[in-house]
Amino acid sequence: MLQNPLVPFDVPVIALTAICLYTDLRRQKIYNKVLLPFALAGIGLQLYSHGASGLLEGSAGFLTGLLLLLIPFVRHQMGAGDVKLLAVIGIFKGPQFTLMVFLGAALAGGMAAGVLLGRQGRLLSALRAIGFNILFRLFRLPAPYSFTPLEKAAPGDILPFGAALAAGVLAAYLFSDLLR
Repeated sequence: MLQNPLVPFDVPVIALTAICLYTDLRRQKIYNKVLLPFALAGIGLQLYSHGASGLLEGSAGFLTGLLLLLIPFVRHQMGAGDVKLLAVIGIFKGPQFTLMVFLGAALAGGMAAGVLLGRQGRLLSALRAIGFNILFRLFRLPAPYSFTPLEKAAPGDILPFGAALAAGVLAAYLFSDLLR
């Protein structure tokens, strides 16, 4: 059993994550009609359980989730549903847990991308492009490579980040006791 004082908040987070994982894998969509009721329930649960301090904690978690994925969304490298999913998780669990989910999701998403690129025989060229971009940006030179925005990517090149977020949620639950 988890040693978390917010155990009542775990059930909706796990349910939300499972639903969004299913829809993202099945239809490549994370639906607002799923996210909005959970967001409202999270706000209500925070207020009921912890009052104003819970609302502040949930708001900080929401903003953390939103801000962590805002740049990839603005650069058209991620869908809005992924951003909103992490933000709603933040409402329930607060900023520290949200950051842990993000780090786990980044690791899982990076590994999945590496496997996909390896299967396509493009891993070394992708790593070279990333390395050159970092190097050129350090010296403030125009980047020699640009990355394909989400809406122009081939269907086989799109990874459902909802799956990475689900892995991040799992990792956050498994490793959250280590931070105490």
